[in-house]
Amino acid sequence: MISTVLVPVDFTIETEDLLGCIGELKNAGLKKVILLHVVDIHKSQGLAPMFERNAEDRIEDYANFARELGLETEPLVVIGDVKSTITEIADREEVDAIIMGATTEGFIKGKLLGRTTEYIARSSKKMLLVEKYGALKEGKEVYEKACRATFSRILVPLDFSKEAMKAIEQLQELKGIVKEVLFLHVIDDIKDMDLLDEQREEVKERLRKIKERLEGIRSQYLVVEGIPSDEIVKFADIEDITLIMLTARGKGALLDLLLGSTAENVLRKTTKPVLIVPASKEFEEEGWDEGEAYA
Repeated sequence: MISTVLVPVDFTIETEDLLGCIGELKNAGLKKVILLHVVDIHKSQGLAPMFERNAEDRIEDYANFARELGLETEPLVVIGDVKSTITEIADREEVDAIIMGATTEGFIKGKLLGRTTEYIARSSKKMLLVEKYGALKEGKEVYEKACRATFSRILVPLDFSKEAMKAIEQLQELKGIVKEVLFLHVIDDIKDMDLLDEQREEVKERLRKIKERLEGIRSQYLVVEGIPSDEIVKFADIEDITLIMLTARGKGALLDLLLGSTAENVLRKTTKPVLIVPASKEFEEEGWDEGEAYA
């Protein structure tokens, strides 16, 4: 259940639009929103107290918007390093998810919702919802609105590893807002073309079992061959997907520090919103074999 979310605020147009996303999460159990503005201690050059006072006044407008949605709202203004402060506050407040944004032309360079989004995706142990904005070129930076029924049709890439199966657990907790799920497995380790049909049928059987276990959500599955990140991005467009759910993973002690190359490539290339589910080291799901990981 997503009961508390953290929304970093930098007082830009895209941040204002991003606040509209939180209303959809009420049906998933959202009760509290923490709005955080971090005064960058590295850029304030001795003016941090003045920036802090100005931010405290401005953030109240955002807080009032969230309160109008019937949500408990806590505005915070903190002086510090932007990237590390967001992760620290998320841990301290025990939020269930962080909501941030990025443009569809890659992360917004030099802004809070740019390199910082990438850092949070790599380092945070919290779920991260990255909303995407379409950059429109009209002589200035403006953005298409995000949050068009984000949870209506979710694409879930599966490689049958224990970490990737964490997505199934999370889907069950979101069934109050998820309308339909498409499971996608990409075969990228074809060892013998003569055995490809057999390999494909084996994968379909495993996906059928997963589909049967997903209660209360309409679902279907698809098996394709190719480069995982490319196929995920392609089918997200073809199937009119509204959200891609990926599981973060690393290796050994770095499990919580690395996305995995496929997840990182998808996050950068897709124009669709992405929900990154952190895979806990303790997560184990009986009955699933750990295969080649690409999530």
